Amino acid sequence: MDALLITFAIFAHSILWFMLWLVLQLRIWRAKQLTLLLVNLVFCLSWCGYLIVWQQKITQQTLSEQVTVNRELLFIEPDEYTINGDLLKFTGQRVSNKQKILGYYRIRSEQEKAALQGIQHPLTVQVAGKVGPINAPTNQNEFNFQRYMLGKNISNEIQVTQLRSAASPPKLGLLRQFLAIFHVIRKKMIDHFERMPQPLGWFIQVLLIGYQSEQFQEQMDQINRLGLLYLFTLSGMHVFYLVAMIRFLLRQVGTTKETTDLLLLGILPIYGIIGGSSLGLVRSILMTWLHLASQRFGQWHLTGIETWSLVLLMNLFYSPVAVFSLGAQLSYLLTLILILSRQKKQWLTGLQMGAFTIPLVLRQTFVWNIWTIPLSILIGPIFDWLIFPVVIVGMIFVPFQLVCNGVLKILAAFFSWSSDLPGTIIFGKPPAIFILFWLGLLLACQVKPKKLLLLSCLLLSGVCAYGWIHLPLNDEVTYFDIGQGDCSLIKTRFDRQVYLIDTGGKLSFNTEKWQVRNSRTNGETVVVNYLHSQGISRIDRLYLTHQDTDHVGNFPSISQSINVKQIIVPVGMEQLASFQRRLQLSRVKPSAVVAVTNQVHETVPSLALQILHPFERGQGKNEDSLVLLYRSGKTNFLFTGDLDRANELKVLEKYPNLRADIMKTGHHGSKTASDPKFIQQVQPKLAIISAGRNNRYGHPNEETLVTLRKYRVPFLLTARDGMIKVILSKQGPPKLTTYGQMNIY
Repeated sequence: MDALLITFAIFAHSILWFMLWLVLQLRIWRAKQLTLLLVNLVFCLSWCGYLIVWQQKITQQTLSEQVTVNRELLFIEPDEYTINGDLLKFTGQRVSNKQKILGYYRIRSEQEKAALQGIQHPLTVQVAGKVGPINAPTNQNEFNFQRYMLGKNISNEIQVTQLRSAASPPKLGLLRQFLAIFHVIRKKMIDHFERMPQPLGWFIQVLLIGYQSEQFQEQMDQINRLGLLYLFTLSGMHVFYLVAMIRFLLRQVGTTKETTDLLLLGILPIYGIIGGSSLGLVRSILMTWLHLASQRFGQWHLTGIETWSLVLLMNLFYSPVAVFSLGAQLSYLLTLILILSRQKKQWLTGLQMGAFTIPLVLRQTFVWNIWTIPLSILIGPIFDWLIFPVVIVGMIFVPFQLVCNGVLKILAAFFSWSSDLPGTIIFGKPPAIFILFWLGLLLACQVKPKKLLLLSCLLLSGVCAYGWIHLPLNDEVTYFDIGQGDCSLIKTRFDRQVYLIDTGGKLSFNTEKWQVRNSRTNGETVVVNYLHSQGISRIDRLYLTHQDTDHVGNFPSISQSINVKQIIVPVGMEQLASFQRRLQLSRVKPSAVVAVTNQVHETVPSLALQILHPFERGQGKNEDSLVLLYRSGKTNFLFTGDLDRANELKVLEKYPNLRADIMKTGHHGSKTASDPKFIQQVQPKLAIISAGRNNRYGHPNEETLVTLRKYRVPFLLTARDGMIKVILSKQGPPKLTTYGQMNIY
């Protein structure tokens, strides 16, 4: 069985055994709770077998490679698609086999975009395109979008090339027609709130119907950096407010409690659909629904911890992978804390919730903000008595919208100011054993009167984990899978020196305003993410080999999250208008830019990488590329940028004894680089080719591959092998790891 599945089974088993121990500690043992816990234990015994069955089911559903489809019918609800620039992204259902699928379609005109934005009813479309598996992450610690979609029971995607309404759509069943009514209502609510004063409309979308506008992304990023994301996702608090509001309104018109409960049993599932059916919302609705149903119809009145247990079990059986998401982990864990803290003061509950979020957030985001806990204590009452009431009033009473919008603008400014305060700690990704240990200690603090020893163990283990991450014992050279571009990392033992060679970047072609997409660069999602996971908060030197966007385009966005102390460029490039524009968009001071030639070591001897090229001033073009040689022990690494063949031979003339154990081939494997004479003399033991999947340039070129084979040089390709990491130790040979064949889990 997959090691991750075994880990998950142990984790689930541990949670349920902890529940048994907790019930004993709290002295709330009753026969029905014994029955429930015995059911949990039976579940644990069957869990491993169930996971094997589930894995086989997902494997059967997931395609192994892309297949072309024509006239494929897809059913799409109006609230299950988003438009970002010229990209339509949706989740739909294949009419042929009822499987859910993720879809992408590039919109061809502004008129087509307007027509798609205006859709407010369910749609059956006929499409052509390529269906294939959702790609797994190919860089270490990259966000696992494949696992995220598996949590929604979606394992395949379709790249749509043609899209049009079906001429004769199949008739919908009665249940589908009934559910479609509420999807239509949700879509109309999304559009209505989008037209309201902002950020009021965006807050309403997030807090009441679980929809996040693209324009609200920056605000949510600030909230996330503060560690308060759990307050702004649909969860138990929102359902609590909804139930309380319905009870209050019905009580005013004389409705009995029994009738109110019956109405709530019907309203709550409807709100689950209108709220977007997020995992946290579904968990809260199910818990409330089960509690009400047991009160009205059952002799066994479920307590909070019992409903929590049952809903967790249902979630694990329906979608086992969903529990790996940060949202699910926070939702279930913090709900358990609230159940156990009902008799405690609000500030203490806020402190506990802030503390419990830290291990999970560190595991997923690698960053901790020291203001998270004090803000967790402060924001609870503010959320209860200010944010949520203001949102409700602004939604219902139009005359008060401007006032409510002004209050939320002040609040948004507070979040922006708070997120910019110093106090963000780049902790890194702790090993899973530390996360489980910390959560166990925090849970033990809930029931043990003597907490000093537990808190001491918590602090000591935190220091140990920090040292484990920040003091690596070996040098490392990493080649990122950055798409069609170049980006390499060098970090020395104990992270004494951190160098980045190029940053990658997406080539942009002539686009109109309506086509521009709001998205993060892969410099942020791949490079910064990996650096943070390794506990790295600064780059000592950033080497930009030449001016091409696929080598330097991500430099401004990376510098927003990572402190870049110095930039090394080939002489002449520092004066280019394109480079100056990027420099202005970055957080790097112009004085930190150093323009160099191969003579730089005579004036800057502290540079760890030997600069072999350029020999003279240029304009930052391919032929002016930096050529860098890095030595770690007995292993030499050569980086050649996009240097052309003619200048490769000039480098050989200048350095006739040049050798390299591992060489990154020039110009992404293009035939304009990697001259046979150059390869023959350098004698690399391994070549690294950085190129994007299905790139329009045909990289790597077959002529380059023939040259490598001729001189018996094995090669790795980022498009096929993903991130390539070389760990160097003084005792043994370099250890090479690739990340291109990551498991779907």
